[in-house]
Amino acid sequence: MENTTRQKTIGVMAAEHIAAGLVENNHLTGALHIFPERGKRSDDLAEVPADQLAELMVRQIESARQEQDIAAIGVGFPGIIRNGVIQESPNLIQTKGQNLEQSLTELLNQRGIIAPVRIFNDADAMAAGVAAAKGHLDKLIRVWWLGNGTGFGRYPQSEGIWEGGHLVVSLDPKERFCGCGGVGHL
Repeated sequence: MENTTRQKTIGVMAAEHIAAGLVENNHLTGALHIFPERGKRSDDLAEVPADQLAELMVRQIESARQEQDIAAIGVGFPGIIRNGVIQESPNLIQTKGQNLEQSLTELLNQRGIIAPVRIFNDADAMAAGVAAAKGHLDKLIRVWWLGNGTGFGRYPQSEGIWEGGHLVVSLDPKERFCGCGGVGHL
């Protein structure tokens, strides 16, 4: 007999804010849970200690979960990520060296949420989301991610650093620089 139960997952993106949503069949179902709330200062996350940032992510995951059984949790996070560890994150520098995958797994387990957690570069996560939502999991997908700077993501994920650079895209000479302190090259 075929299993017709659809697995539910949680997708999280963290950069200027933390956004978490329940995903079923590669599409968001229900509300998107965001911290800080819309209209609040988005640079607040840069001031939050790494362990508290993980706690804030868990709260958004709990809200998005809606008491449902979850098969997996995927987190997009800015910077260079290896095996769940933040190697470098120019936008959230306090997380450098943090094993975010382990921290989130432990915090979630303490709350009875037992599901594998995986951390990916935010642009790579966006590329995977586009591939899944468009039914192109069998193709190479590349995206440019415009946030605090410009990132490049690809699906399927491959070993390497695919960031396009940390440059600010703006015509305003007063625009702030990338969180890494660089101005990039145009």
